[in-house]
Amino acid sequence: MRTASALALAERLEQVDWVGSFDRTRSRVALMREFMRRSALWALETRCDEWPFFDIAGHIDPAARIDTDIVSVIGGKTGLQQPVIVDTIEWALNFAVLSDIRADLANLPSPFEPLVQMYERGGTFNLDASGHIEVDTAAIPKGSIEQALERPPLNMDEKSLNSLDER
Repeated sequence: MRTASALALAERLEQVDWVGSFDRTRSRVALMREFMRRSALWALETRCDEWPFFDIAGHIDPAARIDTDIVSVIGGKTGLQQPVIVDTIEWALNFAVLSDIRADLANLPSPFEPLVQMYERGGTFNLDASGHIEVDTAAIPKGSIEQALERPPLNMDEKSLNSLDER
């Protein structure tokens, strides 16, 4: 399925420099933590225990699927070995489709926007065997849903994110 929001998001994702950069690590870590907080909110809403990386749209409406050719094009540009990155791209696009076709979604913040902004600010992340999420050289413990929910929301405007990187 192709919707306006999904196509706009696909365009943003196609512009990402997947090679990465280490000059925005602090803001990228903050964005990953915000993604985990929002994912926790949606995990509770959907009663899903796959947190933090899961297909939120698939738990709400399995028919909300982005066309596979769009995912293939973007996935091909990433050149990455971590399947979870392509999965998160597909899930973000599925959620964009869902947002366009369903008016009855919970009044919760967009779950994938922090992750998309993290990608736009310098590439991807890795999952290590010890349960950490690696953003550049920073290792973030996954923690629990409860810990993620305790975090205050992140101000994600560009000025605020840039100020994190200037410290």
